[in-house]
Amino acid sequence: MRTLKLTIALFFSLSIPIAHADDMAYLLDSTPTERAASQTRFMKTKLNLSEDEVAKVQEINQEYAEKVEPVLKSSSIGFLKMRDIKGILEQKDDTLRSVLTPEQFEVYTNAKDELKQALRQDLRR
Repeated sequence: MRTLKLTIALFFSLSIPIAHADDMAYLLDSTPTERAASQTRFMKTKLNLSEDEVAKVQEINQEYAEKVEPVLKSSSIGFLKMRDIKGILEQKDDTLRSVLTPEQFEVYTNAKDELKQALRQDLRR
């Protein structure tokens, strides 16, 4: 019985990274600059950023896209990549918080799923 439970657990743990790899395929086929530009375009429109804010947000998006790049390209298991990327994106949010107004940051936080969809569509060409 214990062997069956271990087999089932192993099956599910191996299938989860495959699903995440499919989700990340469009990211692997893009450059950090493409990802940063796409995110900035979305944020400029969604958050009604000033030109000064756009420049700062572009710089932040570029910096963190470059930090994510080695994690994306690594041979780590999918859920480990996701954990590492999540940590980097939390740092990015902290940095964005210092540039955006509280209202803009709230809109940004609430629109993260929309941002992911826009990024996916933009990068899949």
